Amino acid sequence: MGSRIDIDDNLVIERYNQLKNLKKVAQSFGVSLRPILRILKKNNVELTNRRYNVNHSFFEVIDTEEKAYWLGFLYADGCVRKTKTGSQLVLKLSIKDEQHLEMFRSDIESEHKIMYHENKTVSKKGTPSISKNCLIRINSNKIIEDLINKGCTPRKTFTIDIPNIDKKFYKDFIRGYYDGDGNFFYSEKTKMSVVTIVCASPNFRNFLIDVMSIIPNIGIIHENKDKYTIKIVNVLGIINFLDYIYDDSKIYLTRKKEYYEKYKEYRRNIESDYNGKLRGSYVKST
Repeated sequence: MGSRIDIDDNLVIERYNQLKNLKKVAQSFGVSLRPILRILKKNNVELTNRRYNVNHSFFEVIDTEEKAYWLGFLYADGCVRKTKTGSQLVLKLSIKDEQHLEMFRSDIESEHKIMYHENKTVSKKGTPSISKNCLIRINSNKIIEDLINKGCTPRKTFTIDIPNIDKKFYKDFIRGYYDGDGNFFYSEKTKMSVVTIVCASPNFRNFLIDVMSIIPNIGIIHENKDKYTIKIVNVLGIINFLDYIYDDSKIYLTRKKEYYEKYKEYRRNIESDYNGKLRGSYVKST
Protein backbone atom coordinates (compact mmCIF):
# COMPACT_ATOMS: atom_id res chain seq x y z
CA MET A 1 0.00 0.00 0.00
CA GLY A 2 1.34 3.46 -0.92
CA SER A 3 2.39 5.99 1.71
CA ARG A 4 -0.03 8.69 2.78
CA ILE A 5 0.54 12.04 1.09
CA ASP A 6 1.13 14.82 3.64
CA ILE A 7 -0.14 18.27 2.56
CA ASP A 8 -0.70 21.29 4.77
CA ASP A 9 -4.46 21.63 5.40
CA ASN A 10 -4.44 25.44 5.52
CA LEU A 11 -2.59 25.67 2.23
CA VAL A 12 -5.11 23.35 0.56
CA ILE A 13 -8.05 25.36 1.93
CA GLU A 14 -6.49 28.63 0.79
CA ARG A 15 -5.80 27.24 -2.69
CA TYR A 16 -9.35 25.91 -2.97
CA ASN A 17 -10.81 29.27 -1.91
CA GLN A 18 -8.77 30.87 -4.67
CA LEU A 19 -9.44 28.41 -7.49
CA LYS A 20 -12.87 26.99 -6.57
CA ASN A 21 -11.99 23.93 -8.63
CA LEU A 22 -10.97 20.56 -7.15
CA LYS A 23 -9.14 19.39 -10.24
CA LYS A 24 -7.03 22.55 -10.46
CA VAL A 25 -6.19 22.37 -6.76
CA ALA A 26 -5.09 18.74 -7.08
CA GLN A 27 -2.99 19.58 -10.14
CA SER A 28 -1.31 22.47 -8.34
CA PHE A 29 -0.11 20.03 -5.65
CA GLY A 30 0.66 17.22 -8.10
CA VAL A 31 -1.72 14.80 -6.39
CA SER A 32 -5.00 13.02 -7.09
CA LEU A 33 -8.39 14.35 -6.03
CA ARG A 34 -8.63 11.95 -3.07
CA PRO A 35 -6.25 13.70 -0.59
CA ILE A 36 -7.70 17.10 -1.50
CA LEU A 37 -11.24 15.90 -0.87
CA ARG A 38 -10.18 14.30 2.40
CA ILE A 39 -8.66 17.55 3.70
CA LEU A 40 -11.58 19.72 2.63
CA LYS A 41 -14.12 17.34 4.12
CA LYS A 42 -12.18 17.11 7.39
CA ASN A 43 -12.23 20.91 7.69
CA ASN A 44 -15.92 21.21 6.76
CA VAL A 45 -15.20 23.24 3.65
CA GLU A 46 -18.27 23.53 1.44
CA LEU A 47 -17.52 22.37 -2.09
CA THR A 48 -18.67 24.63 -4.86
CA ASN A 49 -17.61 25.65 -8.33
CA ARG A 50 -19.31 29.03 -8.04
CA ARG A 51 -17.27 32.17 -7.55
CA TYR A 52 -19.04 34.57 -5.24
CA ASN A 53 -20.01 38.01 -6.47
CA VAL A 54 -18.38 41.12 -4.99
CA ASN A 55 -17.82 44.74 -6.03
CA HIS A 56 -14.26 44.30 -7.27
CA SER A 57 -13.90 48.07 -7.83
CA PHE A 58 -14.98 49.10 -4.32
CA PHE A 59 -11.52 50.42 -3.34
CA GLU A 60 -10.53 51.77 -6.75
CA VAL A 61 -11.46 55.34 -5.81
CA ILE A 62 -11.90 56.36 -2.17
CA ASP A 63 -14.69 58.88 -2.54
CA THR A 64 -17.15 58.04 0.26
CA GLU A 65 -17.12 57.80 4.04
CA GLU A 66 -17.71 54.05 3.86
CA LYS A 67 -14.78 53.37 1.53
CA ALA A 68 -12.39 55.48 3.64
CA TYR A 69 -13.57 53.82 6.85
CA TRP A 70 -13.14 50.27 5.55
CA LEU A 71 -9.74 51.11 4.11
CA GLY A 72 -8.65 52.25 7.57
CA PHE A 73 -10.19 49.18 9.19
CA LEU A 74 -8.34 46.89 6.77
CA TYR A 75 -5.11 48.76 7.49
CA ALA A 76 -5.62 47.60 11.07
CA ASP A 77 -7.29 44.18 10.85
CA GLY A 78 -7.20 43.03 7.24
CA CYS A 79 -4.85 40.45 5.77
CA VAL A 80 -3.77 41.09 2.18
CA ARG A 81 -2.31 38.12 0.31
CA LYS A 82 -0.82 38.11 -3.16
CA THR A 83 0.38 34.83 -4.67
CA LYS A 84 1.14 33.39 -8.10
CA THR A 85 -2.21 31.62 -8.14
CA GLY A 86 -4.30 34.63 -7.12
CA SER A 87 -4.90 37.33 -4.52
CA GLN A 88 -7.01 37.18 -1.39
CA LEU A 89 -8.35 39.51 1.28
CA VAL A 90 -9.09 38.04 4.71
CA LEU A 91 -10.90 39.90 7.47
CA LYS A 92 -11.09 38.05 10.78
CA LEU A 93 -12.90 39.44 13.82
CA SER A 94 -14.04 38.28 17.23
CA ILE A 95 -17.46 36.66 17.19
CA LYS A 96 -18.76 39.60 19.25
CA ASP A 97 -18.16 41.81 16.18
CA GLU A 98 -19.93 39.53 13.72
CA GLN A 99 -22.46 42.26 12.91
CA HIS A 100 -19.59 44.55 11.89
CA LEU A 101 -18.27 41.88 9.54
CA GLU A 102 -21.73 41.56 8.03
CA MET A 103 -21.76 45.32 7.48
CA PHE A 104 -18.45 45.08 5.62
CA ARG A 105 -19.77 42.27 3.46
CA SER A 106 -22.88 44.31 2.65
CA ASP A 107 -20.96 47.49 1.80
CA ILE A 108 -18.68 45.73 -0.69
CA GLU A 109 -21.69 43.89 -2.18
CA SER A 110 -20.23 40.50 -1.39
CA GLU A 111 -21.97 37.12 -1.48
CA HIS A 112 -19.09 35.38 0.30
CA LYS A 113 -20.05 33.30 3.29
CA ILE A 114 -18.92 34.20 6.79
CA MET A 115 -16.98 31.33 8.35
CA TYR A 116 -16.56 30.54 12.02
CA HIS A 117 -13.58 29.19 13.96
CA GLU A 118 -12.59 28.40 17.52
CA ASN A 119 -8.98 28.87 18.62
CA LYS A 120 -7.87 26.92 21.68
CA THR A 121 -4.94 28.35 23.59
CA VAL A 122 -3.19 27.63 26.89
CA SER A 123 -1.72 30.40 29.04
CA LYS A 124 1.74 30.23 30.62
CA LYS A 125 0.01 29.18 33.82
CA GLY A 126 -1.63 26.28 31.99
CA THR A 127 -5.11 27.79 31.88
CA PRO A 128 -6.98 26.78 28.71
CA SER A 129 -9.17 29.26 26.85
CA ILE A 130 -11.23 29.32 23.68
CA SER A 131 -11.66 32.34 21.42
CA LYS A 132 -14.46 32.33 18.88
CA ASN A 133 -13.91 34.17 15.61
CA CYS A 134 -15.70 34.92 12.37
CA LEU A 135 -14.00 35.66 9.07
CA ILE A 136 -14.53 36.31 5.41
CA ARG A 137 -12.18 35.43 2.55
CA ILE A 138 -12.48 37.30 -0.75
CA ASN A 139 -10.51 36.30 -3.81
CA SER A 140 -10.02 39.31 -6.06
CA ASN A 141 -6.90 40.48 -7.87
CA LYS A 142 -8.57 43.85 -8.46
CA ILE A 143 -9.40 44.50 -4.78
CA ILE A 144 -5.89 43.53 -3.69
CA GLU A 145 -4.22 45.72 -6.33
CA ASP A 146 -6.37 48.70 -5.30
CA LEU A 147 -5.65 48.17 -1.61
CA ILE A 148 -1.92 47.97 -2.28
CA ASN A 149 -2.11 51.16 -4.36
CA LYS A 150 -3.81 52.89 -1.44
CA GLY A 151 -1.04 51.79 0.95
CA CYS A 152 -2.48 48.60 2.46
CA THR A 153 0.23 46.08 1.59
CA PRO A 154 0.89 42.38 2.23
CA ARG A 155 2.79 41.62 5.47
CA LYS A 156 1.81 45.16 6.42
CA THR A 157 2.57 45.31 10.14
CA PHE A 158 5.80 47.28 9.69
CA THR A 159 5.25 48.61 6.16
CA ILE A 160 1.85 50.37 5.91
CA ASP A 161 2.30 53.95 4.80
CA ILE A 162 0.31 57.18 4.49
CA PRO A 163 -2.98 56.32 2.76
CA ASN A 164 -3.26 57.49 -0.82
CA ILE A 165 -6.61 59.24 -0.35
CA ASP A 166 -8.04 62.77 -0.27
CA LYS A 167 -7.40 64.56 3.05
CA LYS A 168 -11.11 65.21 3.51
CA PHE A 169 -11.51 61.49 4.21
CA TYR A 170 -8.75 61.30 6.86
CA LYS A 171 -11.30 61.47 9.68
CA ASP A 172 -13.22 58.43 8.37
CA PHE A 173 -10.02 56.55 7.61
CA ILE A 174 -8.62 57.14 11.11
CA ARG A 175 -11.94 56.10 12.67
CA GLY A 176 -11.68 52.82 10.76
CA TYR A 177 -8.12 52.28 11.91
CA TYR A 178 -8.98 53.18 15.51
CA ASP A 179 -11.96 50.78 15.49
CA GLY A 180 -9.58 48.07 14.33
CA ASP A 181 -6.39 48.75 16.32
CA GLY A 182 -7.32 51.39 18.87
CA ASN A 183 -8.65 51.21 22.40
CA PHE A 184 -10.18 53.50 25.00
CA PHE A 185 -10.25 52.73 28.70
CA TYR A 186 -11.42 54.64 31.74
CA SER A 187 -11.91 53.81 35.41
CA GLU A 188 -14.39 55.55 37.69
CA LYS A 189 -12.45 54.21 40.65
CA THR A 190 -9.00 55.53 39.73
CA LYS A 191 -10.24 58.41 37.50
CA MET A 192 -7.74 57.22 34.87
CA SER A 193 -8.57 57.40 31.16
CA VAL A 194 -6.43 56.71 28.11
CA VAL A 195 -6.74 56.28 24.35
CA THR A 196 -4.18 53.93 22.78
CA ILE A 197 -3.54 53.17 19.13
CA VAL A 198 -1.21 50.38 18.09
CA CYS A 199 1.01 50.94 15.06
CA ALA A 200 4.42 49.40 14.29
CA SER A 201 5.09 51.29 11.04
CA PRO A 202 7.13 54.48 11.70
CA ASN A 203 5.83 56.37 8.65
CA PHE A 204 2.21 55.53 9.37
CA ARG A 205 2.60 56.30 13.08
CA ASN A 206 3.99 59.75 12.23
CA PHE A 207 1.05 60.30 9.86
CA LEU A 208 -1.42 59.51 12.65
CA ILE A 209 0.35 61.82 15.10
CA ASP A 210 0.44 64.66 12.55
CA VAL A 211 -3.28 64.42 11.83
CA MET A 212 -4.21 64.03 15.49
CA SER A 213 -2.02 66.98 16.48
CA ILE A 214 -4.25 69.48 14.67
CA ILE A 215 -7.28 68.54 16.82
CA PRO A 216 -7.94 71.42 19.29
CA ASN A 217 -6.62 70.83 22.83
CA ILE A 218 -5.41 67.34 21.97
CA GLY A 219 -2.53 67.83 24.38
CA ILE A 220 0.66 65.78 24.21
CA ILE A 221 0.46 62.57 22.21
CA HIS A 222 2.81 60.12 23.87
CA GLU A 223 4.75 57.31 22.25
CA ASN A 224 5.50 54.21 24.29
CA LYS A 225 9.12 53.15 24.61
CA ASP A 226 8.45 50.18 22.34
CA LYS A 227 7.43 52.64 19.59
CA TYR A 228 4.44 50.45 18.75
CA THR A 229 1.79 52.44 20.62
CA ILE A 230 0.69 56.07 20.72
CA LYS A 231 -1.62 57.34 23.43
CA ILE A 232 -3.65 60.32 24.64
CA VAL A 233 -3.97 60.68 28.40
CA ASN A 234 -5.54 64.08 29.11
CA VAL A 235 -9.33 64.18 29.44
CA LEU A 236 -9.95 67.08 27.07
CA GLY A 237 -7.68 65.55 24.44
CA ILE A 238 -9.47 62.20 24.67
CA ILE A 239 -12.89 63.82 24.31
CA ASN A 240 -11.82 66.02 21.40
CA PHE A 241 -10.19 63.12 19.56
CA LEU A 242 -13.13 60.74 19.95
CA ASP A 243 -15.60 63.51 19.10
CA TYR A 244 -13.51 64.23 16.01
CA ILE A 245 -13.73 60.67 14.69
CA TYR A 246 -17.29 59.83 15.81
CA ASP A 247 -19.33 63.05 15.41
CA ASP A 248 -21.63 62.99 12.35
CA SER A 249 -20.33 59.55 11.34
CA LYS A 250 -22.54 56.95 9.67
CA ILE A 251 -20.31 53.93 10.13
CA TYR A 252 -18.40 52.80 13.22
CA LEU A 253 -17.88 49.83 15.53
CA THR A 254 -20.96 50.10 17.74
CA ARG A 255 -19.52 48.74 20.98
CA LYS A 256 -16.60 51.21 20.92
CA LYS A 257 -18.79 54.23 20.24
CA GLU A 258 -21.27 53.17 22.94
CA TYR A 259 -18.43 52.80 25.45
CA TYR A 260 -17.33 56.35 24.65
CA GLU A 261 -20.89 57.67 25.00
CA LYS A 262 -21.01 56.05 28.45
CA TYR A 263 -17.77 57.86 29.34
CA LYS A 264 -19.16 61.24 28.22
CA GLU A 265 -22.19 60.72 30.43
CA TYR A 266 -19.86 59.89 33.31
CA ARG A 267 -17.89 63.09 32.68
CA ARG A 268 -21.06 65.20 32.54
CA ASN A 269 -22.12 63.83 35.91
CA ILE A 270 -18.73 64.66 37.41
CA GLU A 271 -18.84 68.22 36.07
CA SER A 272 -22.42 68.66 37.28
CA ASP A 273 -21.46 67.53 40.80
CA TYR A 274 -18.40 69.76 40.78
CA ASN A 275 -20.34 72.84 39.66
CA GLY A 276 -22.99 72.10 42.28
CA LYS A 277 -20.36 72.03 45.02
CA LEU A 278 -18.89 75.30 43.75
CA ARG A 279 -22.30 77.00 43.88
CA GLY A 280 -22.91 75.66 47.39
CA SER A 281 -19.55 76.90 48.52
CA TYR A 282 -20.30 80.35 47.07
CA VAL A 283 -23.65 80.56 48.90
CA LYS A 284 -22.03 79.67 52.22
CA SER A 285 -19.31 82.26 51.79
CA THR A 286 -21.80 85.05 51.31
